[in-house]
Amino acid sequence: KLGQLRRVGVEIAQYGWGRLSTLQDNMAGTSTQSRQELKVAITEIQRQLKGLGNCLTDGSRQAVDGVETLLKFRYLRPGVGSMSGCASSFLELKGTVQMQFAGSGYYVPLAVYLRDDHPESPPVCIIQPTPDMMIKPNHHHVDVQGLVYLPYLHEWSRNSNVVEMLLSLEEVFGREPFIFKRPALPSPAAGGGSSLAPPAVEKNGAARSNSPSPAQTANETPPQIPLPKPCQPSMYDPSAEELASDETTLVETRKYCNQLQGKTLMDEVKNKANQLEELDQVLESSFRCPISMEVMMEPVFAADGHTYEKVEMERWLQTHETSPLTNEKLPNKSLIANHNLRSQIRSFMDTGGYIS
Repeated sequence: KLGQLRRVGVEIAQYGWGRLSTLQDNMAGTSTQSRQELKVAITEIQRQLKGLGNCLTDGSRQAVDGVETLLKFRYLRPGVGSMSGCASSFLELKGTVQMQFAGSGYYVPLAVYLRDDHPESPPVCIIQPTPDMMIKPNHHHVDVQGLVYLPYLHEWSRNSNVVEMLLSLEEVFGREPFIFKRPALPSPAAGGGSSLAPPAVEKNGAARSNSPSPAQTANETPPQIPLPKPCQPSMYDPSAEELASDETTLVETRKYCNQLQGKTLMDEVKNKANQLEELDQVLESSFRCPISMEVMMEPVFAADGHTYEKVEMERWLQTHETSPLTNEKLPNKSLIANHNLRSQIRSFMDTGGYIS
């Protein structure tokens, strides 16, 4: 009897896996049969994970989130997968998600990994561009490796779910696309000219127009830069008093420069250099993010009392519960804006300051 039950279980699992190939075109349905088939498939994946040594904290909740995600996003498929640089295996939802930008739909390839302690910890979402795609550099929510970091993930709780996370990612794409088509390579037959890729196809099969889009922006001809206009005579006529004042200032400046000769001049230059070096050392410790070492644009306080760039700390907190500087466990993951430091940085930039 035990052997019969095992064979029946295997047959059910194989049936579920076989049906997944046909469910790719009909996964948005909410019928009991479709939901049941997906549940059987995910249960089989969880069984495989347990066989690999994974210990699921809440397998039922993980299965529910997986099924609901697959029903909402019909081009995602479940499986056993691992993230780059990580030896562990996880429940993987991989495929494409349709996202809107400027009134057109685009299929974004990605993978979502539900960790063993789901939903205690947030899922990991990674954009996986095809060879003809590229991730936008310096994007606020997707790094060069494709790792997604969102406020929704930072504020993740047991009441959160994967569907809402992906909908939040869609909103980001609608404001600022994070994936583009790679620029076309020059064609030797065309004498070095670039060949434009054919327009991408919409969901309904119609070709898109040539309006700017995430998939076409990289292939468009750069706009022509207008030639500078001839200088026009100034409409401002300075008064005699202003001219005299300017002349006096110029004479005093020349006199001061003529006095700086030899050793005096070198001492003045060295003093200025020392002042700039001291200023740069101060900026190194106060204006730069300890994680990225870049000048912070949105500095925030973390629970360890240190200040970080907001997006860098949000990304850190997705996979860590410790401080980047002290390596001690953080009491909470709240971030508070450092308005004072932000004003200092902006004031420095507005006065012509520059940090390399």
